[in-house]
Amino acid sequence: MMGKRHIMHVVFRLDIGGLEKVVVNCINRMPDEDYSHTVVSLTTASSDFSSLLNKPVNIVELNKREGNDWRLYSKFFTLLRNVKPDVLHTYNLATFELQFFSWLCAVPVRIHAEHGRDIFDPQGSNKKYKILRRILSRFIHRIVAVSKDLHDWLIKDVDLPVDKVKLIHNGIDVDFFSPTDKNEKKFTFGHVGRLAKIKNQKLMIEAFARACRQSDAFRAGANLIIVGEGECRKELEEVINSEGMSNNVSLAGASLDVRAFYNSFDVFVMSSLAEGIPMTLLEAMSSGVVPVVTEVGGIPEVVNEQCGFLYESEDKEALAGIMLKVFENRKVVIDKSKCARARIMDSFSEQAMVKEYISLYKEKK
Repeated sequence: MMGKRHIMHVVFRLDIGGLEKVVVNCINRMPDEDYSHTVVSLTTASSDFSSLLNKPVNIVELNKREGNDWRLYSKFFTLLRNVKPDVLHTYNLATFELQFFSWLCAVPVRIHAEHGRDIFDPQGSNKKYKILRRILSRFIHRIVAVSKDLHDWLIKDVDLPVDKVKLIHNGIDVDFFSPTDKNEKKFTFGHVGRLAKIKNQKLMIEAFARACRQSDAFRAGANLIIVGEGECRKELEEVINSEGMSNNVSLAGASLDVRAFYNSFDVFVMSSLAEGIPMTLLEAMSSGVVPVVTEVGGIPEVVNEQCGFLYESEDKEALAGIMLKVFENRKVVIDKSKCARARIMDSFSEQAMVKEYISLYKEKK
């Protein structure tokens, strides 16, 4: 009888974000009698992360310094030798190179996942990164793409072997994220995400301000709540003040209870420059919140005209127009809300996602 498999997950920074939610959901769903886990952060780990886990998990911080930190490789190699995982699962480009050391240590199953592109390469056109991915792919068994957009890019643009790349859509717990009755209040546009350049929340605020200038009713009856923390907070505060939106737009900070926010939103807004398949988008739609989102990355694989609204990235005027449209026509919001929920239940369940990862973990040993 095969013994328990130990999986080592490696991320750049362990915080509360979409990628980390995938790690949490997979760990929580996998049977304890078959799997154990170590989660490694190349930099630091938030204490909030462990509070989301429903089982004991070893969390390791390698405290990588800014820039090139050659000590990291020695630390990681030693960790691999001590833990001896059955599976090494790295996430995104910043951790990819560590798969070389898993090959040196003969880790039986070596998997890498691409959850989205980097802010320094949002279109995936950087030749150096493509070459790096091709070289490192020789040391691993499988590369997971969380969207068809990323899957096709890895094969056609990066030129990875078709049989090495596997598409596994992100999934969420559709029972946990479910609609509730909304109280009569201001019409609420909401967003949940890291305050980062690639998320482009600045445009979202500017579009909301434009809608306020175009309609007194909108200004009096609508607000925008942005949930999350990150390096762009100060810049966003300045935009809110310069646009005169301090009474309508609020930065709510990070929260572990995002479900409560989804239940207060009428519309979920994203203005990202690039995405894989955002977990927050899936959670919001499963909660019956209508998405108004940029047509980038894997987002069009989730959102169609029956369940939401798509607009071109960086088109501030288009976003302002959609905001006014949904504010003025609540029936559209109600109808699309039901379709949004159904879309996630049909195609983006957490159970299906975890089943796919388990099949990968069992492929080789």
